[in-house]
Amino acid sequence: MAIELPILNTRYSSVNPLFNLHGLLSPGITGGYGGTVGCWAQVTENTLTVSIRVDPRNAEFTDGFILTGLPEELRPSVNTPDTAQQQLFLMKNGKIWLRSSADWKLQDRTEVNAIFIAPRRAS
Repeated sequence: MAIELPILNTRYSSVNPLFNLHGLLSPGITGGYGGTVGCWAQVTENTLTVSIRVDPRNAEFTDGFILTGLPEELRPSVNTPDTAQQQLFLMKNGKIWLRSSADWKLQDRTEVNAIFIAPRRAS
């Protein structure tokens, strides 16, 4: 697997690296209070984990996409809701999306936290 993203400096980064996703955030969305460790993805043998902690107040869009362009290796096999059921989804097309029927807008929040755990795609 050759993922073209920066790797966060962690203790065992050569075993199961954490990929820095800040470069994939939609325009106007910043890394929030977590800094460089607030937006990452990790692939293990059977699962994909994506964690975001972002500040969306200055998002320059209305389509609800927080992050776009995840590499194929970091995409889930099914559209996956976040673990807190906030109407945020990690999509098969490599985007993190806020459902338009949600009772809140991204620009209304000072911080959005979400964790997605999904089965890894078969090679």
